[in-house]
Amino acid sequence: MNRKWMREVRDWMDKGMCGLLPIYDDDGGNYTKLIFENDSPIIIKKRTNTILVRLAAFFQKDIRLIRAQAREVTGRRNMNPLPITQDIILVPFKVRKPIGKDDGAVGYFYHRAIENIIEEKESVGIVLRDGQEYDILDTYPTAKHHIACAHQIYYHLLQRDLRSFNPYGLCQECAGVYNQPATKADFVTLSRNLEELTCKLKKLQNKV
Repeated sequence: MNRKWMREVRDWMDKGMCGLLPIYDDDGGNYTKLIFENDSPIIIKKRTNTILVRLAAFFQKDIRLIRAQAREVTGRRNMNPLPITQDIILVPFKVRKPIGKDDGAVGYFYHRAIENIIEEKESVGIVLRDGQEYDILDTYPTAKHHIACAHQIYYHLLQRDLRSFNPYGLCQECAGVYNQPATKADFVTLSRNLEELTCKLKKLQNKV
């Protein structure tokens, strides 16, 4: 990936990107809408799969290997959450009916950005932590299952190696800290993350 795209991806991360959705623009283009926490979406004139490839490459990963890893954890062949990093797990949802054969119907939201799933009459929506709402085409049980799979992958990554996560943007010297033995502060952070996920699971279970 060239430096221009590296800078753009870093800008998206700094801005608080929390989702990417395939859209058809007014000019007929098959583009991607990037969703940000507490900020307005932007349209990128690239296919969603292209954005996924570049997002993975930003973290020096191959999107094909990420998909294979997700299949191994969940046992599902498709519609798996994508663990770009331990903190960025993209949860898939059907968000449109494609016109062309290879246009794609699936969009993604960060697992940590999802606050709730709502069902009203014949529609199902995703509510983000900052209050944004987006309609999806999945059924309510299917949407819940996608989120449960994201939690499954998250726990798998924690169990596999608590020190494997390398946050984006760290300089080499700072990144070395993550290769040190876990401290009390690390376990406090882990505990808080587990409590947050437990609360979300309880909210989803109460909706059943």
